[in-house]
Amino acid sequence: MTFRLLFGCFLFTIFTSSTAFAQIDSLKTFKVAVFAPLYLEDAFDGDEYKLGKLSLPRNILPGLEFYNGVMMAVDSLNQEGVSVEISIFDTKNPYKRLEQVFTSAGFANTNLIIASITSGSELTAFATLGATRGIPVISASYPNTTGVTNNPNFVLLNSAFQTHVEGVFKYLQKYHPTDDILFVKRKGAVEDYIRNTFTQLNKTAVGVPVRMRWLELSDSFPARQLISKLDSMTNNVVVVASPLEKFGLRVVRTMSANEAYRTTAVGMPTWDGMKELGNPDCRFVDIVYSTPFFFNQNQLTQHIARTYKSKYKSRPSDMVYRGFEAVYHFTKLLQKHQGQLSSNLTDKSFSVFNEYDIQPVKGRTDSIDYYENKKLYFIKKQEGNLKGVY
Repeated sequence: MTFRLLFGCFLFTIFTSSTAFAQIDSLKTFKVAVFAPLYLEDAFDGDEYKLGKLSLPRNILPGLEFYNGVMMAVDSLNQEGVSVEISIFDTKNPYKRLEQVFTSAGFANTNLIIASITSGSELTAFATLGATRGIPVISASYPNTTGVTNNPNFVLLNSAFQTHVEGVFKYLQKYHPTDDILFVKRKGAVEDYIRNTFTQLNKTAVGVPVRMRWLELSDSFPARQLISKLDSMTNNVVVVASPLEKFGLRVVRTMSANEAYRTTAVGMPTWDGMKELGNPDCRFVDIVYSTPFFFNQNQLTQHIARTYKSKYKSRPSDMVYRGFEAVYHFTKLLQKHQGQLSSNLTDKSFSVFNEYDIQPVKGRTDSIDYYENKKLYFIKKQEGNLKGVY
């Protein structure tokens, strides 16, 4: 019954109460369109919920949790008397393509788009819409901007891969300036790109350059090939210069199995959410990775967790917090600047969980291609437990 109610109201409009309107009737009511991958057709046959007692398919969960976070943000905005109309659209509706939604009556006069994008084709559609109609588009989850140029209305919250590589380099400069760092890679175009980027950053580094050693391994490398490069007399810092999760996990497991060597493994952003890194076979290695999203325990996160557990009988995932944060933060900015959000994206007012550092990314002609959240947190874990945030 909970899910039937939840999915059944996928397209809704929220207005503040008449009392709130009376208090702020001089302000314009703005329209916000939120897009999420809800896969409603996989769960419903018309108005009938068709999954019965079966567990929800895994492809539905991220969008559902994002939606739940959005709804909690709507409740908060409503309590604050924010004059806003919010509509939710399912990006996976097979009977209504995005282009059809963009020309529908329900989408008309939209002032802000917040989207949980899941593919390159969706990225293109939203970026094109933002550029042609001048509507700010907040990409809340997809870490990619391929093909987005000359589009100051597009905002990437999940920092691009290049930003993570640059962030890892700065992290090594700051926290391991005198260490002899081993960079481990596998054969591949992405891995070559990572190596070239690190090498170029080191050539142009401001301050002390990073002391680099490189080792290329096969996907099934023998343990001795890696262990022979470690020093039993010091803490070994090993950068896994590959986004492939299986490769990174093999490197960590190999080092953990040789506990005579103290090691810290610095990984790519794909390590965020890798539960295997918290397993016993990784316990003798300190794990470090970068992420633009860190939901520290505070009064608000604890309140959301309690409310969520009471309503949905489960713990909120990161997608719940992302949905809440994106809708609350940018809707409040939209209201504060009376619709002029694109020219005020760097305003850090109304921060919720994360300290967004939204900066313009410029192209060759010095024009703005898009905006990107450049803030990264470096998470340090051991045995799955948080040891530090940098």
